[in-house]
Amino acid sequence: MATARYTLDAKASQFTLQAFAEGLAGIADHRPRFAVREFSGEVEFNFGQQEHSSVQLKANAGSLEIMDDVTQDDRRAIERVMFNEVLHPQTFPEVGFRSSRVVCKPVSENRYSAEMVGTLALHGTENLQTMQAQLILSSGSLRVYGEFRLRQSDYGLTIASVAGGMLRIKDEIKFVFFIVARES
Repeated sequence: MATARYTLDAKASQFTLQAFAEGLAGIADHRPRFAVREFSGEVEFNFGQQEHSSVQLKANAGSLEIMDDVTQDDRRAIERVMFNEVLHPQTFPEVGFRSSRVVCKPVSENRYSAEMVGTLALHGTENLQTMQAQLILSSGSLRVYGEFRLRQSDYGLTIASVAGGMLRIKDEIKFVFFIVARES
C-alpha cells in the first residue's frame, strides 16, 4: 500500500509543556504551563506497514510563552529565567524529534494507538524519547494527540529556582500535543 506525507499545520495544532514546582507550602502547587508558538513537522504514514511510518518535529526554543494568568512583572521574571538561565535559545535555537520506530495498533477504522520512539535533540543533547499518542486519519489529513515526559537533567538543563532556591521547578516536564497535519 501507499505512503502518504503530511505537513504539520501549526495554526490548527497545539504543543504545550507544563512544569511542576516544589518548595514553599501554598505556592508549591504552582504548575506553570507554556505554549510552544513556533513549530513545524512532517509525518509519513505507511498504510500497509505502519512500522515504516515516520515523524519529524522541530520547535523554536525561543517561542515558548507562558499561558498562566500572571502579572507582567511575573511574566518577565519567568521568561528571563526560562530563556537566560534554562533554555539559552540564542545558543540552542531549535528542539527536534526524529522517529526511529513507529508502532501503530488499530483501535477502530482510521484510528490507531501509536508509540513513537526516536531521538529528541534539546539544548545540545540527544536522547532516546518515547511518545504515546492516538492517531486519527481522515480524508487528506491526520490528527495526532498525546503526551510525553522528560527530565531536564537528562538534557543538561539548569533546574530553575526563585526566591533564593525556596521555590524550584521539579526535574520532570510534561509535554502535551495535538497535531493537525495536511496531506502534502
